Amino acid sequence: MRARLLYAVLFLFVCLPAAAQTAEDTTLVTLDRLFASGYFGGQGVGGLRWTDAGHYTRIEPAADGNGTDLVRYDAATGDREILVAAARLVPDGADEPLAIEDYAWSDDGRRLLVFTNSQRVWRLNTRGDYWVLDLDDNRLRQIGRDATPGTLMFAKFSPDGDRVAYVRENNVYVEHLVTGAITALTTDGSRTTINGTFDWVYEEEFGLRDGFRWSPDGAPAPSRR
Repeated sequence: MRARLLYAVLFLFVCLPAAAQTAEDTTLVTLDRLFASGYFGGQGVGGLRWTDAGHYTRIEPAADGNGTDLVRYDAATGDREILVAAARLVPDGADEPLAIEDYAWSDDGRRLLVFTNSQRVWRLNTRGDYWVLDLDDNRLRQIGRDATPGTLMFAKFSPDGDRVAYVRENNVYVEHLVTGAITALTTDGSRTTINGTFDWVYEEEFGLRDGFRWSPDGAPAPSRR
């Protein structure tokens, strides 16, 4: 009897410390918990964009499971409104709505710029197709319509919302949304001359990718002589 009791005590001394070592101590901040577990990772919100004072939009799955809607929320009350339904993002001749990978509003809120069909460039998917939806007449049009699919980068509205600038095959272009006219701002782009974006070293070391901006008034800069 005494021998059995001794064995039981020895078992407790050997096994309990081992069990304590394997249990995770949630009070400790370790390298493994910081970088390998995802414990401290933030929870993202799909495509949140502030529109005007107190309101924002975000990407949400459509109720019927076909595509995604852009939904507008009142930050104070939580009131929800589908601002752009997935059904409005079906191009002519297509059966499915565009997959919204990213988007932007014009400053006046009249037009929506949708990024889709993205391709990976180095680390991120920064090359793809852009479409503009005019909320006034419900017209959906592709930007850079004569370009090879998936070749546009960093498209952005002008301050007045009537034009979109973008990078295409190492050159910068501006497209007028009313007339459809496309103007090449640079023409010397090549594998060694890059306009409007950065090469991989800048992306890797400085996080620089998008290399051009509109002037505040949207007017062209004066030429230098």
